[in-house]
Amino acid sequence: MVMEEIALPGFQLEDVEPRLIARVYVDTDLPHLDRPLDYLVPQAWENIDLSGYIVQVPLSGSKRVGWVLSCERVDTPSPTIRELIDVVSSCSVVAPQTFSLARYIADRYLSTVSAVLSLAIPPRRASVEKEKHLPFDGDIKTQRDASAWQPYPYGTNFIEHLEQGDHPRCVWTSIPGRSTQEIAQLTSATLTSKRSTLIITPTQRSAQRLSCELEDLLSVPVALYTAEQSAVERYRTYRQCSQGSHRIVVGTRSAAWLPLKDLGLIIIWGDGDDHLREIRNPRTDALDIAVARAHLEHVAMAVGSFSRSVKAQYLVMRKWAISLNPEREVLRESTGRFFVSDDLDDERQGRAAHALLPPDAYACIRRGLTEGPVLILAPNAGYIPVVGCERCGAPARCEVCSGPLTLSCDQSIVCAWCSRATHNWRCMKCQGTALRWWRIGSERIGEELGRSFTQVPLLISQGIDEQRPEINASPRIVVATAGAQPDAESGYAALIIPSAAALASRPELWAPEEALRRWLTTAALVRPQGQIWVSAGLDQPLAQALIRWNPDEYIQRILDERQVLRFPPTASIVAIDGPEDQLNSFCKELPAELIGIVDAPRSDRRTPNQGIRRALIRCNTEDYPQLARVLRERTGVRSARKLYPLRLTLNPPELF
Repeated sequence: MVMEEIALPGFQLEDVEPRLIARVYVDTDLPHLDRPLDYLVPQAWENIDLSGYIVQVPLSGSKRVGWVLSCERVDTPSPTIRELIDVVSSCSVVAPQTFSLARYIADRYLSTVSAVLSLAIPPRRASVEKEKHLPFDGDIKTQRDASAWQPYPYGTNFIEHLEQGDHPRCVWTSIPGRSTQEIAQLTSATLTSKRSTLIITPTQRSAQRLSCELEDLLSVPVALYTAEQSAVERYRTYRQCSQGSHRIVVGTRSAAWLPLKDLGLIIIWGDGDDHLREIRNPRTDALDIAVARAHLEHVAMAVGSFSRSVKAQYLVMRKWAISLNPEREVLRESTGRFFVSDDLDDERQGRAAHALLPPDAYACIRRGLTEGPVLILAPNAGYIPVVGCERCGAPARCEVCSGPLTLSCDQSIVCAWCSRATHNWRCMKCQGTALRWWRIGSERIGEELGRSFTQVPLLISQGIDEQRPEINASPRIVVATAGAQPDAESGYAALIIPSAAALASRPELWAPEEALRRWLTTAALVRPQGQIWVSAGLDQPLAQALIRWNPDEYIQRILDERQVLRFPPTASIVAIDGPEDQLNSFCKELPAELIGIVDAPRSDRRTPNQGIRRALIRCNTEDYPQLARVLRERTGVRSARKLYPLRLTLNPPELF
């Protein structure tokens, strides 16, 4: 006999309908929640594909913002899954390739996807989402022109690969006066293959200028994306790029995240400039983002500058990119002539050689003024930027915030940090009251030159000056700090670089690389065959790199030294900040070498980090993925147990 199964009253199985589940990255920095969380999509929104939308979700009793990674329908959803609270955006904001890039960067640089997405996505503006942006459907007609790349061996081959839709990669040393034409021809070749180009420059001023020049050369609209724009303009450009309204975009470091449609080429101009380095976590720079996108999205990449960074040279050394250097004859005809003083020149000039501007520098200024404007590259801004006690030599510090004191042109003593004036200064070490200067700034240099050349117009340009007029061809003296040099109409007739050894001989690892970058970038403003005088005290290899205008060999020499010493980028160093007792337990049995535990740098200039130390661990570059995986697992466990949050940074720049 067959008995029918009858459910007991109250235990009948109900038919469960399939529900739509949204996988959401919630905006939280907790490492153990650095994964997509599942939420039920209310039935009112089930007919909308919410992938890429910004939503509001419940988490731990509070409302949080999140980004929808994807949606999928589940037959039997878990009864503990909660529903979305609200859909914030009215359209998709995050592209699928942006999610992949954020996951890659978060895994490599020991951060969370939410922290990366906060950098990649500009603040939302609802008014912009109501606008309709049509994709670019115009037919761009470009003429094949590779004349600017003729002096480069394999330069025309690089252009041909771009035109054919390939994704080559290069690091090139630009010729002064031709950088805009070189970038324009790279962009034109990419447009021929019906792809888009993303160009990243260090500053807003350089981005704005380059965008205007490209529009004139290519007769194609060029979009601008910088941090100085309003939030509405930034979000509008971001939306237009994601919908394919732009083919060429020029921007600063935040533009490296733009989701351009049919991206074919990323150009990093001015690599090595600290403006391209992100201050917030994760502390990546534009080159790191560009390399990751070139790897994940299979796009071409070109890194250009008048100098070369160690990171870029490392790409060449690993054969990830090719090196393009111009022919020596063409480079020599397009650059000025370096004259680097040595010990014999100092001995010939006697005691006057120890002045900021020795007789040889004044002679170079006089010769340059007979032909046009002369530029003096000041090492510091201000009048007297660094002062100290005349009796004991201790640095002069502010009594309120312990910041360094500076001396202005009106002889007033002002703190460089809090801007408070000090009237009755007294040394904290020896109680002395007399000050002496250690360094002089651009204003003080301009004052001396104004007394020496009374009939010559004088212009002082500093980093705080927003307006930088273009210099005509008439004789004048321009005193400028690095990055604030105004452009001359036909180039400067002469360039003076005083106190060169003060920058190149600093104890930081980046000092010679940064010195070479600053000086060659400034020397590119000098007209061909112009005079460039550099003060004495430089190492012979650095002096030869300037005289021969050969930065790649000198940077390769620095890279070889770092490889022997196991310094980045040939090795990976992770800094872990936290209490010392927790650092010791955290660093046990890691697949890396513990270099040591040192004092952590100050997070605030006024208050030191009490009780916070920094552990430094190191491993080979090829072993870093395994180390990163272990570090992320341990930080996730600590976060779940609500232990003290340790801060992890890959290759922190303040170490080098």
